[in-house]
Amino acid sequence: KNELAARSRTQIRRRRFQDKLRESYERSLSMALIDSLTGLYNRRYLETYLKGLMDNAVERRKPLALLMLDIDHFKAVNDTHGHLVGDKVLKSVAEALINSLRSVDMIARIGGEEFVVVMPDTSEEFAEAVAERLRHRVSETNVYCDGVEEPVTVNISIGLTMRTGDDKTVEDLMQRADKALYGAKNAGRNRVVSDIPEAGPETG
Repeated sequence: KNELAARSRTQIRRRRFQDKLRESYERSLSMALIDSLTGLYNRRYLETYLKGLMDNAVERRKPLALLMLDIDHFKAVNDTHGHLVGDKVLKSVAEALINSLRSVDMIARIGGEEFVVVMPDTSEEFAEAVAERLRHRVSETNVYCDGVEEPVTVNISIGLTMRTGDDKTVEDLMQRADKALYGAKNAGRNRVVSDIPEAGPETG
């Protein structure tokens, strides 16, 4: 009986230790891939995911849309109301985006107030419609914060691009989406601008 009890205690301690190791590993993995503020994926995950999706899109010859979004005048929100309000705005925008997308779409926060939406098997026309829906959804989102009398509202600018046969790397696609986003900013903000070149041949 004593030997059995001792072995049982050893096994229990070993199991608890293994559970703690697994929990620590999962927490570290989550921290490496997830944005802690919004719960969205981060840039590291986005780049890995997008590379795999681009390779798959070549093989399947399916369209792939990319949206790059930026909150307009976000610095003014932080300067006027403080970073706690700014953080709440970021979380509210993230929630509005999630609730306006399909389950197959992936969204990541890649910078302070910048987000990327990846839309597999999506035509240019559908992507444009979704981009406009996102823009309207965010603009209609009221963020209520303690110490602020009126709800805080923000707008977003969106750059849209589609993967073509000329895109060899994730950077090719991201740079074009970023160029479209700057086009939206320079055109007055709170709008969607597309940068979609003529598609080259589909090659692996």
